[in-house]
Amino acid sequence: MFRYVGYIYNVYKEKSFSRAAEKLHISQSSLSTTIRKAEREIGAPIFNRETTPISLTEFGRKYIQASQTLYLLKNDLDRYISEMKTAVKGRVAIGASSFFSTYLLADAISEFRKEYPEVKIELFENVTPYLQKRLDSGFIDLMITNTKMDRSRYRSLRLFDDHLYVMVLPQLCPEQISLERQAEFQKIGTEEENRLPAISLAAFGQTPFLLLREGNNLRRCTDGLFQEAGIKPPIVLEMDQTNTLYSMARLGMGAAVVGSFLIRKMGTLSDALFFRLDSRIAERGTYANILRNRILTPALERFLDSLQQQCRDREI
Repeated sequence: MFRYVGYIYNVYKEKSFSRAAEKLHISQSSLSTTIRKAEREIGAPIFNRETTPISLTEFGRKYIQASQTLYLLKNDLDRYISEMKTAVKGRVAIGASSFFSTYLLADAISEFRKEYPEVKIELFENVTPYLQKRLDSGFIDLMITNTKMDRSRYRSLRLFDDHLYVMVLPQLCPEQISLERQAEFQKIGTEEENRLPAISLAAFGQTPFLLLREGNNLRRCTDGLFQEAGIKPPIVLEMDQTNTLYSMARLGMGAAVVGSFLIRKMGTLSDALFFRLDSRIAERGTYANILRNRILTPALERFLDSLQQQCRDREI
């Protein structure tokens, strides 16, 4: 049955025999004959040809679910064999938020290209749910997130720790918080970070806060920290981008929960205060995620090695 998987999968993806035949560089009649032969051997119809566009039968849906993994593995194997025959070439497609693209991947890709100029890098910026679908379909090879993904389906490679802090200007800082407990900026995001004093958010119940909109990992962590501390502070403004959140907090519009990676990349003003948060919720990381059943091509393997090495070499 394996010899038919590519034909069936392409018809499913294109929802058209003519478009699939064009993509496969064969005639439509030849493709139709091949699909009917496969259905006879399998003993059940895969496609409902009476709908427009064509659709899967109930059996076809189950067949596609099972064969999708095989098809992606076959493509990976073909790419791997092709790339092994030559110098490291090929394609690496990466999905990430615009923040990670700017502050992590721009440098990483630039350094990688110096050593492997023959590898084509493609970068797709979008929200996590959209990128996860692209990862599942094999359109992208890896995606960068602040959370580990489902271990049964993905491999999550930890790149670095990203501890959470509350950022606030002195005029908004609660009186009961000793300024002696603020974190030294130079130690944030370094090996000395774990020795910095830590506080609870409980004292910030009346402090106005800035938040990212729901659906973002940092927003989920912030909501969890509020709940853990038993507070419901007033919310001044919600936004989409973490760098905007940081800039607004730096202007004194409200306090904000931010990660050490963001702090190091954005820098600080002399009057901004940072307090390390004492909570397991605040102990998060940044990960490169790939499908567990994918074969790592030489190009992808080299890129992951390079990315991990750069994260180890730099205090970020």
